Amino acid sequence: MRRTNRRRVPGRTAERDPLFGRGLRFAHDAPSGTGAGSLATLRELPAIVGTALRLGRRADPAALAAVVTSQLVLGVAAAATYLTTQRLLTGLFSAAPADAKVRALVPVAAVMAGAMAARGLCEAVAIAASGRLGPRIARLAQLTLLERAVRVEQAVMEDADFHDRLGTARQGAAATSRATQSAVGLCGGLVSILAALWVLLALNPLLAPLLVVALAPRAWSVARTAGARHASTKRWMQLTRQIDLLGQLMTSHEAAEEVRAHRVGGFLLAHYRRLATVSTREQARLAREEALTRALAGALSGLAALGVYGVLVLLVVDGRTTFAVAGTAAFAIRSGLASLTSFVMQFQQLYQDGLLIVEWREVCARAEEAAVPARGTPLASPVETISTRGLRFSYPGARTPALDGVDLDIRRGEVVALIGANGSGKSTLAKLLAGLYLPSSGSVRWNGVATGDLDRATLWDRIALVSQDFVQWPFTARMNVVAGRADRDADEPRLAHAARSSGADAVVDRLDDGWDTLLAREFFGGTDLSGGQWQRLGLARAWYRGAPVLIVDEPTSALDPAAEIDAFRRITESAARGTTVILITHRLASVARADRIHVLEAGRIVEEGTHATLMAAGGRYAAMYRLQAEQFLVDR
Repeated sequence: MRRTNRRRVPGRTAERDPLFGRGLRFAHDAPSGTGAGSLATLRELPAIVGTALRLGRRADPAALAAVVTSQLVLGVAAAATYLTTQRLLTGLFSAAPADAKVRALVPVAAVMAGAMAARGLCEAVAIAASGRLGPRIARLAQLTLLERAVRVEQAVMEDADFHDRLGTARQGAAATSRATQSAVGLCGGLVSILAALWVLLALNPLLAPLLVVALAPRAWSVARTAGARHASTKRWMQLTRQIDLLGQLMTSHEAAEEVRAHRVGGFLLAHYRRLATVSTREQARLAREEALTRALAGALSGLAALGVYGVLVLLVVDGRTTFAVAGTAAFAIRSGLASLTSFVMQFQQLYQDGLLIVEWREVCARAEEAAVPARGTPLASPVETISTRGLRFSYPGARTPALDGVDLDIRRGEVVALIGANGSGKSTLAKLLAGLYLPSSGSVRWNGVATGDLDRATLWDRIALVSQDFVQWPFTARMNVVAGRADRDADEPRLAHAARSSGADAVVDRLDDGWDTLLAREFFGGTDLSGGQWQRLGLARAWYRGAPVLIVDEPTSALDPAAEIDAFRRITESAARGTTVILITHRLASVARADRIHVLEAGRIVEEGTHATLMAAGGRYAAMYRLQAEQFLVDR
């Protein structure tokens, strides 16, 4: 029985939900308000931009250089525009003759036109380069995450917390493209603001504080709003995922039958409405807070603007500056405010995406830590023995071990059966034997080497696995089988042999396009198979792999009796050719020919021996065997 554990996060108060209990949504885990959120916003922003820049350097350094250069030139061009504006105003207000003014102002106007053209060109270059850079960054981020995810230890991948965060991290990988666009806009707005500040310093040092005063209310509004949204997004992220999950369930191919036959659709819709109502109430609350913040910031901005322009008038009246300088200052301040508006929008978008990017970064780091080691002792050929000593394994957070002190020996060419009630530890033991899990204590050894010390890539190369929930790939029939050796080119003779050995050839012969039939009904031209037909393809995948160790977990549960007998006959025949077979099944009639049978109960081996010795002992195995035999006679 598969166990999952969802750890509670310290410091969070879980709110029970009718559907999800305490399993997904943690409520009230982040304080609303703005103080801590605003500071957190400002602290995280450099790290988010830094992550985007590092990804950009890896994805497309030329495009990144074009974006950065264009933004720097844009700032210089903006400053030149402000300064030439001052020169133009000075010339216009001068007492020189008209023709002299024209001669003096033509070069200034030319410089201004050039600066404005440069600004337009730089903006175009930034848009084009960031448009090329963004998708490449997103692709790189997604590949980076997937490269790490496929190497994570099986136990970590099955951990509920990690699996949940992995879904959010995939959204973060997609968000890197949007974050790049926002970062470009943010940099552009910041450069324009700094250019205005620099020009004011150059005109008159007394003017620079005026820009700061004018920007302060809006900057406060940005920080407060972003902080509130940050806290809300973090607080309700699990709720958002719940809503998405319900939407997927109502539209998925897998759930469609029960949604209709059991009339679950209305039930799911009701809970979708309930959770969506909670979400919309939160969005309305945020909107109200943002409206109040912006109203207050607008009032403060108006007062600040009144003060700024009043100071400019006083400076002109006192003769401490000229009309031209005052006009340029007013223009620079107005442009700075417009740049801040753009800055606000880009900042909010960047931070919202940045939350997901931070999750992506943290999950990538966690996956790297939990990766299957790339080094170890190569597994020697052939595989003569697989053994366990004092084997114990506990799932994270479980109170009792799934396996508790298991000792067994498997020799080359044997058929070893593992049987027992559901939850007795059979499938867990199989995963430990395969090196998918590592022991909590004790050892699993292949040819005398512990699985934790082996290069598990060489171990897995010697295994063919048919699990009870094997993957039904939404690919063609051919790809579903040759995926057994996906690291090699398709081998048609090998494919034909695997199909004959598993009975999959009879399945494929009935498909419209044969091996090229798409086995995914949700796509155009696709079809689906019955459970028994899928099981034949799953067995064919294992035969195609051609590994010296075959682990099969309930391999014939969906087959008819004749097909089941034939499948087990072929499995035992493979052992005669040197294949080691580890068999898990509830069909005890099929294990009678096994070389040894191990009966598990509560994680321990309570009986072992051949079919004959176990029947003679009259223990659990004999009782289960007779019960199934009697049931078969009653059914007949």
